[in-house]
Amino acid sequence: MRRTRWMAFCATALAAALAGGTLPAAADDTPAFAAPSAPPATAGRGGTVTLLTGDVVTYSGHGNGVQISSIVPGTGRDGMGFTRFRAGGHEYAVPIDAVGQIAGDRVDRRLFDVTELAASGYADADTDSLRILVGGATESSPSPRAPKGARVAAAFPTARTSALDVPKKSAGTVWEQIGTPSRARARGIGKVWLDGRVRATLDRSVPQIGADRAHRAGVTGKGTKVAVLDTGYDRNHPDLKNAVVASQDFTGDGDVQDMQGHGTHVSSIIAGSGAASAGRYAGVAPGAELVEGKVLDNDGYGYDSWILAGMQWAVDQDAGVVNMSLGQTAASDGTDPLSAAVDRLSAEHGTLFVIAAGNSGDHTISAPGAADAALTVGSVTKSGAMSPFSSRGPREGRPAVKPEISGPGSDIVAARAAGTLDDAAVTEQYASLSGTSMAAPHVAGAAALLAQRHPDWSGARLKAALIGSAARVDGATVSDTGSGLTDVPAALATAVLAEPATLAAEATYPNSSAEPQRRELTWTNTSDRPLRLTLSAGQGGAVRIGARTLTVPARSSAVSKVTLEPSEVEAGTTYGGAVTATWPGHGRATVPVSIKADPQTYTLTLTGPAPRAGSEATTTGVVLQNERTGTSQLIGLTGTTPKKVTLPRGSYRALGHTWEYDTVDGTVVGTTAIHFARRATVDRDTSLALDTGGARPVRIGVDDGSARIALQSATGIASHIDTGSATADTGLVAPSSAGQYRVEAVPSTGGTLDGLTFFGGLSWQQREVDGHEPGSSPQALKLLLSQYSIYSWLGTATGEVVDIGTGADTDPASMDLKGRIVLWTPASSDTSFNNALYQKLTDAGTAAIMYVGYGLSVYRPTPILRLDESGVPTLRDRLAQGPLTLTLNGVGTGADAYYLHHSVDGRIPAGADWFDRRSELAEVRTTQRTHGYPSDPKDMYAWTTWHGLTLFQQTTRYRPPAEQTLHFSPGVEWTTATFHYQYDIGDRVYPLGTLVGAPTVYRAGGDYRDDWMSAPFNPALGRQAGAAQVVREGDKLKVALAAFSDAAGHRAETAPGADSGSTVLTDDSGKVLARNAAPGRATFDLPREQGWYRLTVDATRTSPDPVTWMLGTRVTSEWRLRSGHERSAAPARLLDLDYRLPLTGENAADPGKPLGYTVGLTAQGERKALPIASLKVWYATDGTDWKPASAARGTDGRWKVTVPALGTAKVDLRSTVTDASGASLTETLTDAYNSGCADIWCSQR
Repeated sequence: MRRTRWMAFCATALAAALAGGTLPAAADDTPAFAAPSAPPATAGRGGTVTLLTGDVVTYSGHGNGVQISSIVPGTGRDGMGFTRFRAGGHEYAVPIDAVGQIAGDRVDRRLFDVTELAASGYADADTDSLRILVGGATESSPSPRAPKGARVAAAFPTARTSALDVPKKSAGTVWEQIGTPSRARARGIGKVWLDGRVRATLDRSVPQIGADRAHRAGVTGKGTKVAVLDTGYDRNHPDLKNAVVASQDFTGDGDVQDMQGHGTHVSSIIAGSGAASAGRYAGVAPGAELVEGKVLDNDGYGYDSWILAGMQWAVDQDAGVVNMSLGQTAASDGTDPLSAAVDRLSAEHGTLFVIAAGNSGDHTISAPGAADAALTVGSVTKSGAMSPFSSRGPREGRPAVKPEISGPGSDIVAARAAGTLDDAAVTEQYASLSGTSMAAPHVAGAAALLAQRHPDWSGARLKAALIGSAARVDGATVSDTGSGLTDVPAALATAVLAEPATLAAEATYPNSSAEPQRRELTWTNTSDRPLRLTLSAGQGGAVRIGARTLTVPARSSAVSKVTLEPSEVEAGTTYGGAVTATWPGHGRATVPVSIKADPQTYTLTLTGPAPRAGSEATTTGVVLQNERTGTSQLIGLTGTTPKKVTLPRGSYRALGHTWEYDTVDGTVVGTTAIHFARRATVDRDTSLALDTGGARPVRIGVDDGSARIALQSATGIASHIDTGSATADTGLVAPSSAGQYRVEAVPSTGGTLDGLTFFGGLSWQQREVDGHEPGSSPQALKLLLSQYSIYSWLGTATGEVVDIGTGADTDPASMDLKGRIVLWTPASSDTSFNNALYQKLTDAGTAAIMYVGYGLSVYRPTPILRLDESGVPTLRDRLAQGPLTLTLNGVGTGADAYYLHHSVDGRIPAGADWFDRRSELAEVRTTQRTHGYPSDPKDMYAWTTWHGLTLFQQTTRYRPPAEQTLHFSPGVEWTTATFHYQYDIGDRVYPLGTLVGAPTVYRAGGDYRDDWMSAPFNPALGRQAGAAQVVREGDKLKVALAAFSDAAGHRAETAPGADSGSTVLTDDSGKVLARNAAPGRATFDLPREQGWYRLTVDATRTSPDPVTWMLGTRVTSEWRLRSGHERSAAPARLLDLDYRLPLTGENAADPGKPLGYTVGLTAQGERKALPIASLKVWYATDGTDWKPASAARGTDGRWKVTVPALGTAKVDLRSTVTDASGASLTETLTDAYNSGCADIWCSQR
């Protein structure tokens, strides 16, 4: 049974089957680095998602703004290669061992669609498991058997299908059992699908649709009953206390209390009383009764079976209107089970189902909103324009106008369930959300008002009246907003209803010869007098009407003829128009019309390249991008097996890469990624044979002989077609972990490809490990410090080498292995066997282990070093000559790291030799401080962007406290980031102490300075570029502030589960105007006129592990600011204290000496230093006994502060600063810095 998640809707994944990397031996430049920990998400609501293969993908952004920043192989998959690609606004990450399964239609491509996984609630922060569907291998096979590590959640014997819960920690194990056709068949599995999940998708908005006028006329929805199928409701919220007359839980939670917030918000838009706001945020139909069906659980998810049961219950409760602000992620033609249930229940009970259209853009109407009988609702902004996120039609597969109508859905303030929606809070009782989830209840409330006026009307009549009376949205088409914005007064006043309420048609190519489609419209006059209708169909010949006038008797109906002419619609476009009836007295009724004309299509046959001499196999991924529209799809090819693709007539770019494998005796010993770009004209059935014969190497290097390729790097192609839509951007990236494969490029032909770039990004760093036979050259052995060893190794191991082969017959307890270096080449990636042997080898006292393979999933303190397979024969030849002693050195991270980026625009070059000289790079000298676990290595991330796309993230490693020089390619915009530590909440992992630098374009030969993780920690408002964190927009103050930036001003990210506190707004006298129980998160209403206010953010950071975040444990900032109405968003002028403390690498001061430091002042929105009018500073070591510190004006505009010697302690600071305008800031920093070393970790270097 599919599980449905309904708040953010995702477009259907485009056709995708794609090649990726492989399991190669390490290349010559492979360094000794462990696989990187998951990096921080740094843009919007990013995070990580674990794939079914066990690999972990880090992404930034949300919705169609998701961008993959790194991919880390899962347990036992150290050398796995991947392809990251972008198509149709979605980002995919496909490991090589999934390519054949996807191409063979045995595995659902959505399992690797990171955009869809994130939006569908499968991000690691949302769930610790994956739900998959497995189908029988044949029609006669029994139900599939669950692989080890998975649990059968539901079985459907008649369909030979089972739903399986796969804990993410077991994903790799499950994939091993079903990841090849033979293994899958052995378990009776023929195909694996993603079990689709969906997430739950007024003061100005109620008047926007005219509902306030209805209230003044006494129409409030009284006597009507509206069902809300959602996440439940807050039974204690004042706005809903007397509105709910029945409730039922369908999720198994056992309670309808809303712990997610979505259902309460939706319910109050419909029928909230506004009691907690003196009526300001009253709903559209405050007199209506609500019946609440909890069909989405406390995480906002629900199974189809829950939804279906709730729908049946709602009609059994005699609800005349049912609101469903939910929807699946895949577009539907309206024949799916949920849509079918809407049609059936509407016909049987006369119920009107009002359903959100979704938030995913073009052609993304999903179930159940795709149902014929559903009134499907799009969203408009408060200014009356279409909301950019709103899903648009027409419906896929079968013609229909969808959405049919729109409602206000942007920045809607409504009731907030207790303990929810911290980031969206306006006050303790209200929150502001956006989405078609908010638009639908406006329309449901309007239906309730109409039902009060016409209690005998069926749902179909209510639907016709609302559609027919809606107000046109300027600049929007029928496919955008349907008939327009809901108009309550017009709906209440209408005297004419049309049946059907919409008209739609579709014609296949060539539509020029399509037959006219004749339809009838039945016009019903509900008034007590005859009406003479004047009918019109707008300009053009796509819609023709019969008689121009029609007289409809009182309380009766009449029929008019309408002809739809698909031949008048341009092929490949959709016509949107309307049949309009008007009558005396300004009466008007509209029937929206949609006619879709399919484009001319041809067949393109793609053939992949054959392996070149010495290679055994190829897989190829090709993105086909239309050069006019920018739309793209991705095709996977295996070897030279052709694949036919149906495409609209036009010119296309074929962008891709081929993965070629070199083998020796059947074992993969090397991999090459070969990039290409071709142009194909599709004006008839044609073929395109892809050829790698002209490929030449792509090399990226630097003149530092001690450096080796570091962690995450990539090469790739990106293509931008200028259509004004981000979904027109596409491309493929071949990410590499530690330079695992060679890269080549085939020169493009046929002229310049405007908007195309071929790029290579590579990071370099000194090796962590070298190995050699005494007397030979260091680095003679190519070794990699395994991720399953200790994080970083400083030391030397010298010992005799013992070769245990595959280890199959090895009993370490019977061998003398103490102090020896073991050579181990496991025969398979059987993690259970390998883990057990690994433990026995470490228990036997081995000095180190050199191994070839990947099948480990446990950590041990013994250094375990992955050996390049190409070096094994040489090593064994040497052992055959007699005993061999090796010296292995763990040398730690070096003083230099390199981030190199090169690109060629408009073409693919014939290979490239990009070699950089240090003197031509930008030099950024960094200090990397710490305040916990100094020996624990950290990753430094850097990425470049192109047309708003993050090309890929490059990664190096450091071990703080450290001094390190980073070298960057000049002339490219770089963004850098790091984080302090990872922490767990249950099975979910979050980065703690994420810091992000401002995007910077470095100049060649430039010398820069950057300090990371320097105390004290406080909000950075005026010291770094980037979006303002507190803005005044109209009459609202919007706060999205991170409290724990470092002293250098790197932007912090909130840490879920670790950060708590509050945000409070008062007037200048201290009277509380609004409060939110979340630190740095709020939307507050302010008077229009200028005035002084005080904003206080109180943030406490409590790490689950107390030694991981030991400084900056609490930050309290109180600003005095002046603010007034702003027509557009403008930064609020908040002061920002710039502290510069001369501390050690552990953020410590000398305990025996006074600490002198300086303080400067900036303000948000003003990138310059400000003069300080006054400054007072206090210090404490216990948070209570505050003593004044010396503060005096300096000669450079900064002030000098002196704190006396305090011995060993953590020091708190409190500062109050004012400027000449009267603005002020009082900031209290708990555990601001160390005086001496108060904790054991200070000495653990």
